[in-house]
Amino acid sequence: MRLALFGTFPAHCPGVAAKDIFKLLVVLALFAGFAPAAGLWMRGRAKAQAVVFAMICFMTIGGLFGPAEWGLTLNSVEWYRGHAKGYSFYFNEVLALALSISLWRESPRTFRWCPPGLWLYLLYCALSFISIVNAPVPAYVCMAALKWVKAALLFIAAYNFVRREEHLAYSLRVMAIALCWELLIVLKFKYLDHVYQVRGTFEHQNPLAMYAAMAGLLFLAAGMGTNVSRGNFLLFAFVACAGIVQSTLSRAGLIVFALGTGAVVILSLLDKPTKRRLVTVGALGAVGLIGFALAVHTIVARFHDEGNEASGETRHLMNAASKAMVQAHPLGIGWNNYAHVINPPFSYGDVIDDWERERGHKVDADYAKGVVESHYYLLLSETGWQGLGSYLLFIGVFLWWNVRAMWSFRNHLFGCVSLGIFAGCACNYLQSTLERVLTQPRNMMLWLLLLGIVSRLETWRREKTKAPAPARVPLGKELKFAGPARERAHRIDTGGV
Repeated sequence: MRLALFGTFPAHCPGVAAKDIFKLLVVLALFAGFAPAAGLWMRGRAKAQAVVFAMICFMTIGGLFGPAEWGLTLNSVEWYRGHAKGYSFYFNEVLALALSISLWRESPRTFRWCPPGLWLYLLYCALSFISIVNAPVPAYVCMAALKWVKAALLFIAAYNFVRREEHLAYSLRVMAIALCWELLIVLKFKYLDHVYQVRGTFEHQNPLAMYAAMAGLLFLAAGMGTNVSRGNFLLFAFVACAGIVQSTLSRAGLIVFALGTGAVVILSLLDKPTKRRLVTVGALGAVGLIGFALAVHTIVARFHDEGNEASGETRHLMNAASKAMVQAHPLGIGWNNYAHVINPPFSYGDVIDDWERERGHKVDADYAKGVVESHYYLLLSETGWQGLGSYLLFIGVFLWWNVRAMWSFRNHLFGCVSLGIFAGCACNYLQSTLERVLTQPRNMMLWLLLLGIVSRLETWRREKTKAPAPARVPLGKELKFAGPARERAHRIDTGGV
């Protein structure tokens, strides 16, 4: 028995098998039953909300001891090499919905289902979905659209959870705990299982490297600040992230992480060369030199691996195929359809076959070609000019908001966090020219959580410009969550937010 979603599928794209009906019922029970019930129960329970947010952050790393998906996938097409292989539903999205409902019912007047900037993200999703008009397999487009739109739940949850400075500090700590756990898994694979390029709980070493870079630069910037709770733990988490990146032996990841670290150090010192920052730079420099000395031979060997040149040529050919696709279809060949049209009977992959023949290799017509590595060429070919343009607008606005927050909250935790997110995201956007890491569920989840925090910082910045800020209430040694009554009386220097 098979049920067809979104119309009749071609023979190569199966409908929903009978076994998926049970998964569908579970998904409906989780999103329509458990999430609202849990949300209503958590109303006013600040500690429960904090635990749920910690679970949301931790579950972005995937499995507990190795690669795994904490979720259910309907109509799974595992053999497909696209960036969405079915209608995936993740458990931390359920938790994000539950947390959002609890915060909404707790304070309906201040809760925002559409925080600042989220409309730009949804605009990108809508303009990308237009490519369905050219898609050979419309179901693949629907898979990608569902994946990206649902991820907005993490953005909403992060924005509404971070209501005060101590919430922000707590968010950093729970993310740091997740990366410290990831380091333990990485070390296990590296030294006990003797894995050359460690993947940890990720499906590939490149997404792991960029996940660690995005989080690690945030920990470095915040840990170097002068008024952050448990800043030394955040610096330890940065060192953990550095160890993870080195263990992946991702060439681009190593370079980008080094550039990002240098940028964070320089901008932090330009903000204010405090004693803590100078000592931190010296200590991390010494640790870095020791670590580099121990791993230099492995790193150098990785940059001289056989196959690096062929990999670079393949990337160039994939980019050429992307250009041909957008020339034929300016609106895109269909979101998540690249892996389909790069193979016969379409001719876009002929440039790769011709290259193989020129090298004297036999071309296997049954071998399925992969997807272009560059995220930007992928967007251009699949979602057209409107998809790429709206994506660049979206990430550009949030980078600008980070810059403004860095200036507005100089020498403050908010400014440090803005600097760290700016550096981490900028590194990922740079890496996206070579790797489509932000299409991976784990990286996307962390990315949207951080952008939700950026949206909150932008709200605070706007409020700060409207009215003088009251005296700042310093953080205590331990995080104490306040209920609604105390929250109204306890305002920090964010313009009354």
